[in-house]
Amino acid sequence: MDQSARLRINLAQREFEVEGSEAFVRSFADRFGDLLDQLETGEGAVAAAPPAPPSAAEARSAGNGAAALGSFGEFILRLPSSSTDVDKMLASGFYMQQQSADDAFGTADANKRLTEQGIKLGNPSQCVKQSLMAKRVFMITKGRYRVSQPGRAYLRQLLGPVVPD
Repeated sequence: MDQSARLRINLAQREFEVEGSEAFVRSFADRFGDLLDQLETGEGAVAAAPPAPPSAAEARSAGNGAAALGSFGEFILRLPSSSTDVDKMLASGFYMQQQSADDAFGTADANKRLTEQGIKLGNPSQCVKQSLMAKRVFMITKGRYRVSQPGRAYLRQLLGPVVPD
């Protein structure tokens, strides 16, 4: 009797999961292996992945800031429906940081962008404080924050590869 097995692939939350007998899962493992090889080499009938967005430094030096992220509305709509107010503020702060000359954001500016999209947060300052405690942002100067590397990694989990390293 075959044992139950599971194969799971995340690929930035577009997730594939197969569960069943070991033989059944093994047949999919080979297919997924081939698919991943094609994605890595860019060959075959697999659609090519979109080009990687420029790094934050490249985007700012090119003068397009958040242009690589699309419009704010498009960017914020990528958040899953289960996103918390803290997640929304973090994403908004990251977008504003990409537009700013000092690579930082202010709570009021990030909240204003959310309000323009019809997203009202209960307490924007508390959302930033929670991100500070989670080490997803850090303070640059009084009232100015920057999204940390762990914060970017968290946003990549939520939004996918659109968030640069």
